[in-house]
Amino acid sequence: MRLITILAVLLLAGLANFAVWSLPNQPVPLDPPPGGKLKSVSFAPFRDGQSPLTQTFPSVEQIDEDLAALAPQVAGVRTYTSLEGLEVVPELARRHGLQVTMGAWLSSRLDKNEKEVASLIDLANRYPDVITRVIVGNEVLLRRELTPEQVTGYIDRVKAAVKQPVSYADVWEWWLKYPQISSHVDYLTIHLLPYWEDVPTDVAGAMERIRGSYRTIAQRFPGKPILVGETGWPTEGRSRGAAVTGLVNKAKFVNGFVRLAEQEGFDYNVIEAFDQGWKAKLEGTVGGHWGLYTADRQAKFALAGPVVENRKWPVLFGVSSGLALLLVAGLTLRGRPLTAGAFAALAFLAQALSTLYVHAVWGALHGKHYPQDVALSVVMLAATAVLTGAVLLAARRALGSGGLALEPLAPLHGRPALSRLETVGNAAAAVLALLGIVWSLLIVFDGRYRDFPNWYFALPALGLLALGAMRAARRP
Repeated sequence: MRLITILAVLLLAGLANFAVWSLPNQPVPLDPPPGGKLKSVSFAPFRDGQSPLTQTFPSVEQIDEDLAALAPQVAGVRTYTSLEGLEVVPELARRHGLQVTMGAWLSSRLDKNEKEVASLIDLANRYPDVITRVIVGNEVLLRRELTPEQVTGYIDRVKAAVKQPVSYADVWEWWLKYPQISSHVDYLTIHLLPYWEDVPTDVAGAMERIRGSYRTIAQRFPGKPILVGETGWPTEGRSRGAAVTGLVNKAKFVNGFVRLAEQEGFDYNVIEAFDQGWKAKLEGTVGGHWGLYTADRQAKFALAGPVVENRKWPVLFGVSSGLALLLVAGLTLRGRPLTAGAFAALAFLAQALSTLYVHAVWGALHGKHYPQDVALSVVMLAATAVLTGAVLLAARRALGSGGLALEPLAPLHGRPALSRLETVGNAAAAVLALLGIVWSLLIVFDGRYRDFPNWYFALPALGLLALGAMRAARRP
């Protein structure tokens, strides 16, 4: 095989890989949002390693840094608790020119509820110039942790003790289910999250879904002010039908919603300021990736665009191309010489599997990071790596020295003995198949917050299908 043929094949494989990485990552322009700033964003300043579940809270300095970073982009913040170190938010927000919608977290822990309500009342009365409204409870009826009567009891206590408007927050349908709550609040706080709807919609249809839901509530409770307390889109995690997660989709959603809010006169709060890794324990990967900023405080996109889905794609393209070249070189140099057609088939297969593997590694790095998740990712990546090697080695042997259409493979009983790598590859395929079955069952019976690792299973699916096609092509 001539050198120019080898170089031409490698160039074509590289160009195909370049297209695979570059086309989904073309810059998407966005027009500047009206008003320049977002009205409000949900503010939970937990960083990696911090969590309300472990009672590890951010420091005053960290909260101050976060509010300073948000101030140029937003006019206000919404908290979900008046404890857990967030008692300092109103004072720091005043320093940065931010308004605060202060919340009290209600749950089935009645003793904790008392502390939340007491802190909320105290802060509202101490900072009436900063705390412009308060919210007593967040989706506690949705979680079925309190009764409507208990919730209204807390609301009434706060209303009697503060001067700010008082509300309760829940998904919009729950206001229709418990309309009696409306007579106890000064305004309704509704959550409009098309991603989580029972019938999810894509970003293009999300605005009409939000408009329709908002108008339903407005018609059911005429004259009652409404705050869209949560709306947003996740950037990582499992897609739900038409609701596809991703950075560009989030940017389009936020940009489109701000325009809709301007047209309709919505008061709103976007969820959320920063990615919250601790939420992955409760809501899977998707729960930790609703932020406008990453957990390390990097802005995901500019409100005025352009937006790129994965800004690291040139690096990933280089890594996947380099890995493919190493695999092709190692496979080509072993065994009998390959024809041009066989070399091309091997080169494109190696490139495709390398690209899928790099996608899988990238996904693992941006998924959940609890010990059990890390261990599972390591097992999956190891199994796919072994299977990739085994498939490529088997493909090399299947291609042989005469290309795809020459000597047929020997019957099963006459095939050469499997190499050690191919034997281990069979075991890896069995492990992946078993994990795929178990994972599928978990999705069926407990799938709301569970990811499905598409990239892990796309690699063996493509590799084994390609290997089967190569073997079939050589049969008489």
